[in-house]
Amino acid sequence: MANVLSVLEKAMDDDIRNQVAIFEVVTVKNIMGTEGVKVAEKAAGMVNSVGRLLGAKNRLVKDMRPRSIEEQIEDKIEECANDSRGMLDAELRKLLAERLDLEDEASDERIAKELVNHAAEYMELDEVLAPAEMTDAVLQQYKKQQEKKTGWPALAMLGMWQQMTGTSKVDGEVYCQLISMARSVYGRNFAPEDDDMPDWIIGRTADTRREIEESDVSYQAREVELKEAQTAREVAERKLLEAQRSEEAAKAELETHARYIEDIRVWLANYDNIRLSQEIELGVLEGQLVSAASEARKSARTINKLKRAIIQQRKKLTNLHAERETNLATLENAPQREMEIRQLIEQTEAESASMTKIFHEAEEVYAFAQAARDEERRRRIENIIRGMEEWGEQDYSGKVFELDEVILRQLAMTNNEHRIGVFKTMKQVLDAAAPQDLGDKVNDESLGLPIKETGSYLIYQLDAAGKITFARFTDEDSLY
Repeated sequence: MANVLSVLEKAMDDDIRNQVAIFEVVTVKNIMGTEGVKVAEKAAGMVNSVGRLLGAKNRLVKDMRPRSIEEQIEDKIEECANDSRGMLDAELRKLLAERLDLEDEASDERIAKELVNHAAEYMELDEVLAPAEMTDAVLQQYKKQQEKKTGWPALAMLGMWQQMTGTSKVDGEVYCQLISMARSVYGRNFAPEDDDMPDWIIGRTADTRREIEESDVSYQAREVELKEAQTAREVAERKLLEAQRSEEAAKAELETHARYIEDIRVWLANYDNIRLSQEIELGVLEGQLVSAASEARKSARTINKLKRAIIQQRKKLTNLHAERETNLATLENAPQREMEIRQLIEQTEAESASMTKIFHEAEEVYAFAQAARDEERRRRIENIIRGMEEWGEQDYSGKVFELDEVILRQLAMTNNEHRIGVFKTMKQVLDAAAPQDLGDKVNDESLGLPIKETGSYLIYQLDAAGKITFARFTDEDSLY
């Protein structure tokens, strides 16, 4: 299986040179130092500006001119411009091992695995995945985050945060960008694609291999159908809710209209009394004005006040009359408006009924698609289990192969709790820096690791290089 370091063999010399420069320059200490000098430079500039205002002829503080992170990277690239490819590869591995806190003799496989694990931690991924699948998950998450970021000032902020919390955000960023570059060089996902299946279906009979491949294709097709049916159901449900809300709004409008018309009827019934009351008040004010005008002792202010009150009262009567005309017109048009609202209610009820039917049909299609998908999943699991049994019956002693492509991908296809337990145990062995320290020795050649809550054991052997050369599953009675 390709990993991040193995695919870098296909990278151009300039790509590796850039990575060496980035890993050497982009550190928390260097970023903090550079940003700190920038702050100091600004402060020095301010001091010198104040000094000039006060009449100082010379600079009070020597200006600092720090080189940016980008400039420092360019300097490093130029510094190793004549290094051979072998020197560049060795330097990159050395820098990686140091930053990952691995010993100098760490293998490429271990470096690649730790690189991905640290990047996954930085991306806050806690899924249980095979190494290749975890690499792809990191890339997917990193791509989403990159769309929201703006290159090294953001890293400076991460560096400041790291100083306070003791975690390594800057390291995570450079790990992710290296993985991203490796993916660009590789030109495809790290996890096996569907067309890779014949390569990892090892040790199966031709019929089993064919059935696994066919069930996988059929399962993927059912998955697509299920997603399409789910989308159609969600659209139908949304339209149904919209139609129901329109229906409720139309019915509420009819009730509001009825109350409004009733209020108008009450108002019109009281119109004569309101008009008479306001006309009496107007007469009183006009009488007071005549009386005030005939008395010499009344001031002009009092007379003007009465005149303004009379004008306001006449406006009230005018407005009262206009409101009566408006209400009479509304009352006259009320039957027509009521009929329009009732027609709207009929339309919305019909639309709700139609959407209800469409939604139920979409639910039936979804249920059928889900049943079809589940049936394909069941068939697929059966084929995988049979394939695993055939694999377990083979004699692989002395053969080296990567189990995460043979078993882990298959185990990840099912929600069966027993299989998940096996999957996690297998991944624990594969991810271990020293697998021989995990299990208990069951004989001179084999180690056994219990699979939680299953009563089963994973039995495995290692070659001189520490790679798994044989693995099988057994129960406790057959352990020794």
